[in-house]
Amino acid sequence: MLDKFMVLREDIRNVIEYGVGKGFEFDMRIPYYRGVSLSLVEDLNVLVDGASFGKDKLTFAVGGLSYTFDEMATMATLRWEFGEKATVFVPLKGGIPLGFHRIEIALTIRISYMGGGRTTKAVFDQFSATGG
Repeated sequence: MLDKFMVLREDIRNVIEYGVGKGFEFDMRIPYYRGVSLSLVEDLNVLVDGASFGKDKLTFAVGGLSYTFDEMATMATLRWEFGEKATVFVPLKGGIPLGFHRIEIALTIRISYMGGGRTTKAVFDQFSATGG
């Protein structure tokens, strides 16, 4: 539906602490015309040049607070609203190195009247990291 606007290239950046890359993060919009409670964000997987990072390794921040996916599974009243950017942190030692990479992001959310989850993908071929 709104897949091509889920993640924009300019919303992907390295996270540097004390001069050391500890990973990268990206801002993501919900690819659905309505918001959902955080408990309905069922799965998220990020592939960087073939290396997979599942929801057990990621953190998800919305409304200024960061959560693990285990925490989100119990949050029926906190919501990720349409148009609001959530920030996902991916722990990748050193961050994304300079150069060209392939990044794939697959998000699954449960939609009440759709029966089960709906998975949406964003793929960035030849993504060029800026180094921070």
